[in-house]
Amino acid sequence: MIQARCEDAPQFREMTDQAATEADTLRRHAALRPDHTAIIFGSRRTRYGEFNVAANRAANGLLALHPARQQKIALLDRNSDWFFELLFGIAKSAHVAMPVNWRLSAREIAQILSDAGAKTLFIGAAFAHLLPGLAAHCAGLENVFILGEGEGPNHYLAWRDAQSASDPLIPVDPADVFLQLYTSGTTGMPKGVQITHAASIRMRSLEVSTGGDWTQWGAEDKVIVAMPNFHVGGTSWALQWFARGATCVVQVQVDPRAMLDAIEQEGITHLFTVPTVLSMMLADASCSQRDFSRLKMIHYGASPISPPLLVDCIKTFGTGFVQYYGMTETNGVVSVLQPHEHDLNDPERLKSVGKPYPGIEIRIMDSEGRELAPGQVGEVCVNTPCLMKGYWQLAQATASSMFGAFYRTGDAGFFNEDGYLFLVDRVKDMIVSGGENIYPIEVENVICEHQAVVEVAVVGIPDPQWGEAVKAFIVTRDETLTQEAILDFLRDKIARYKIPKTVEFIEILPRNASGKLLKRELRARGPA
Repeated sequence: MIQARCEDAPQFREMTDQAATEADTLRRHAALRPDHTAIIFGSRRTRYGEFNVAANRAANGLLALHPARQQKIALLDRNSDWFFELLFGIAKSAHVAMPVNWRLSAREIAQILSDAGAKTLFIGAAFAHLLPGLAAHCAGLENVFILGEGEGPNHYLAWRDAQSASDPLIPVDPADVFLQLYTSGTTGMPKGVQITHAASIRMRSLEVSTGGDWTQWGAEDKVIVAMPNFHVGGTSWALQWFARGATCVVQVQVDPRAMLDAIEQEGITHLFTVPTVLSMMLADASCSQRDFSRLKMIHYGASPISPPLLVDCIKTFGTGFVQYYGMTETNGVVSVLQPHEHDLNDPERLKSVGKPYPGIEIRIMDSEGRELAPGQVGEVCVNTPCLMKGYWQLAQATASSMFGAFYRTGDAGFFNEDGYLFLVDRVKDMIVSGGENIYPIEVENVICEHQAVVEVAVVGIPDPQWGEAVKAFIVTRDETLTQEAILDFLRDKIARYKIPKTVEFIEILPRNASGKLLKRELRARGPA
């Protein structure tokens, strides 16, 4: 068993003493530093006082629509300052924020809205073309507001500015659900992960609990918020900095050139991304001429960083690096590889995902829930105070995801003798492509809808740019079926990043004597 204990760091005490819900963090900084810039989004700059008033207006509007507590408020748009106004407005109104993956197909989005029973949707103008289809399949949807400039009661700004600017100050129970984030599951249907205010606030404390100099974050910091808001790595990353009164430079989406521009022009001190994007930033022709003197730290996740990439990053950016490992169900990070542990003289350690955060316990368990010794590979299981409340309306799935107090991550790994955690495979066959999690069964289920498909198996294969690429192996009853026909069939049914990069037609899928599909043999065939 590897367990770290929470240090009584000043930052930890400050966070736990000051806030009971996420709404309290915005109130605090609006009182302490009303004129300090909270958000930079394009040409718009919002101060903490203004940010708080906008959240108040959103909260009052939501309370008028939904007097009953804990209603799901769906948000479907790329990153913006408006998203965070609504996020805190939802927190102040005791409702549940439900960011939806805008990369999904209309059918997948409708499934999520229906599953949650969402009655109100805020949707970006760029996605308004989806509304007729969503309305047809979401009978419970009552209110739709367009996030964009415009007049009329269904435009967000007109609706927001018609509300009272006073803080509603309604009591919010820390045990109330604050976020419901949908994550794909091994059943092929997305599951709603419920995160409470208490779990979110506790994460704000754990983020600084190592007590290292690299966690001395404050209002003087400027950070890039570019990871998508429907990921815990996007929303939680932003909340981490709003909790410190920092300035968030919100970008519509991940764009290596835009990130380089912001680092130089805005004096960014921290950014969070994935190694693939760091590689893209280095490949930008302008990168070597940029001024990175104010950059304090690069935070990354989704996969370890290779020694050659780390060398190039250190030479170019001249800053420290922090790696995080976590998942939606744990409300973010559970282990960290700290800056001083990014040692080029120890390339083996760079392959690890670090050590547990103080206050979080990680065990490696076998299939019966028995703890394994260092060096033995088993399932990574986590006991954290930030754990989800459970999957929305899926009590059995919630129960099966636990070994007692420990969440079963589905990742296979081991601890070495020094207490570093290494991941070696994924128990659930999840594919990680460009930082996006893809479950093969989701893709398999849709491919099987094609009348010419007899059987299909989807695997991840190594990809030099994205880490992994999706490949489908298909047994077909129609010898004329082509890869192009399969890809065309999938285009309006699943998100583009889930669509296989390659399709290989095969006479029979490999299985063992008991009939179990041998995906390892398919992976071994490679990309051809």
